[in-house]
Amino acid sequence: MAAKSKNELILGIDLGGTKTLVGVVDRDGRILGRGKLSTPSHQGGDAIVDVIARAAETAILESGRAFDEVGLAGIGSPGPLDVEKGMILFSANMDVVNYPLAAKLSERLGVPTVLRNDVRASCYAEWKLGAGKGMNNLLGAFVGTGLGGCLIIDGKLHVGHDGNAGEIGHIKAKPNGAKCGCGLRGCLEVYASKTGLVRRFAKARKRDVNSQLFRVWNGPDQKLKSRYLAECYKSGDSLVLQELQRAANYLGGSLGGLVNLLAPDAVILGGGVSLALGEPWLNWVRAAAKEHMLVIPEDREVILPAALGDDAGVLGAALLASESVAGKK
Repeated sequence: MAAKSKNELILGIDLGGTKTLVGVVDRDGRILGRGKLSTPSHQGGDAIVDVIARAAETAILESGRAFDEVGLAGIGSPGPLDVEKGMILFSANMDVVNYPLAAKLSERLGVPTVLRNDVRASCYAEWKLGAGKGMNNLLGAFVGTGLGGCLIIDGKLHVGHDGNAGEIGHIKAKPNGAKCGCGLRGCLEVYASKTGLVRRFAKARKRDVNSQLFRVWNGPDQKLKSRYLAECYKSGDSLVLQELQRAANYLGGSLGGLVNLLAPDAVILGGGVSLALGEPWLNWVRAAAKEHMLVIPEDREVILPAALGDDAGVLGAALLASESVAGKK
């Protein structure tokens, strides 16, 4: 991983609807220090930039290096984006519209900043360093606050004509379904992500459904952490089990259809929800996918767990930023 010779470190930034992660990455792809803060997703772009800068300070401090050793920053952000202008056009899970994130961050951090899609960054890292290493055709699906995807086709990152290919969260899962944060109805994200789970749990709470979840989560005004879901799942909470199974069925069904369309070597399933719930969640998604797959390989699993955990977004953002700068030389 190349960077400026005198400023060899790269800040890799993973901006999510729930949390913001920043890592100090060296030229060998090692994360030397990390910073993590909650994302102020409903406070506007400037508040988000402030949180990123504070998380970067923590990461630099933990790394034992100096800020002037950083020569570049890469950020993975929910979209859709205008990557050439470094702008978030809008986001279903953050109150940001036409916000020049790359320029604002570059001004705040004092280094050139490259903006890319958050899931594309995570999937790219998994392709280069993780579960998809060595494969030529991959589909990535990352489940967190929202739901995003990524395509590797014939050994190349596929971005499409507008740079936003891979938005699997916004394919239609249910005709005339619930309204999504993007403004459309029936999007897969409404049914398979934490955003969708919040909607379902909020309805159950109004009906006074008994659930362990409501002892730690006070409703839509409080962020639903993936660890809450994991704790309730492990305890056998009936509401949480029911809704996680429902979400897995929607996600798996859609992934099965995409496998029929794309015939990838593998589907990499990652994100905060997948990481917290582990193999049981993965198996639910696999089972639902197989119900929709025309051909099921007998010698291998098609849907694989991501291998890099929370580091995927940080490493991918750093990788893509480095390669973007190198490509312009």
